[in-house]
Amino acid sequence: MHVAYRDERERKHTLKYGEGCRKLYKNTGKKRGGLWWTYVLTLVFKIAVDGTFVYLIYHIYEGYDFPSLIKCEQKPCPNKVDCFISRPTEKRIFTIFMVVTSLACILLSFFEILYLVGKRCKECCTQIHQSRNSTIQSRQGVMATSLVIGGKNQMESNSLKLPSKDASAPSYTQVSISR
Repeated sequence: MHVAYRDERERKHTLKYGEGCRKLYKNTGKKRGGLWWTYVLTLVFKIAVDGTFVYLIYHIYEGYDFPSLIKCEQKPCPNKVDCFISRPTEKRIFTIFMVVTSLACILLSFFEILYLVGKRCKECCTQIHQSRNSTIQSRQGVMATSLVIGGKNQMESNSLKLPSKDASAPSYTQVSISR
């Protein structure tokens, strides 16, 4: 539903500003921002509802076993009466099936939350790494450009002289490095 909302908003934006306008969303189907948080909170809510169901069934029936006979002492029964539950085995099987299904849903929802959070962390780390690399590369590019330009200026300003046979090696104070 959220994707349909984004598609409609994108369509209205295009109608208002024309075909060449800037897009509101890079990809309307991607889970970003509010959609991501809504989805994660829905999964958390689903885990809570399923967990509550499993807990209540366990405590109402004192485990997942349905007795075939219950002694009833409440109104409208005048005294202690034997109440038989019809098809207790069938009810037990379906209850266990529902509990196992709920536990599987809890497990899958938990893994999906881990996947979504892990994917988001990976994207954030990748963005940080790329921004650091682009900063380093731009700095290296500036330094390389200045070295090349500085090296050309150095080469142009100082003519290369071949040392004579009786000339000694230059000392470090005579050599200048431009940065």
